[in-house]
Amino acid sequence: MCDEEERMVPNPYLAAMDSLIRRTENAVEDTPNMDAPTDSIGEGPAWTGRKAREIHDDYLSPNADPVRTALNDLVSDVETRKGEFDAEVPEGVANAIRADLNYR
Repeated sequence: MCDEEERMVPNPYLAAMDSLIRRTENAVEDTPNMDAPTDSIGEGPAWTGRKAREIHDDYLSPNADPVRTALNDLVSDVETRKGEFDAEVPEGVANAIRADLNYR
């Protein structure tokens, strides 16, 4: 029988969430501004004609703001969720968390 308490270690979920935050921030930075390509439709240099205008009006324009908003809000959502986790967990729990993260 062991009376020692299990050693506390950093929570692996927090490292995983930090990684997700970094990847999300990179995605936001790497995602081109949707306004620039759509502004070139019509009189612009890239797309011309009725079909280009239809694609802009029916697909690109209505989705630009929702995509932009989702990307901008994702980091704060992850940060909020991250605050719900303990900074340290027992070593056995950390091992189980790592196994769970590796399984996903």
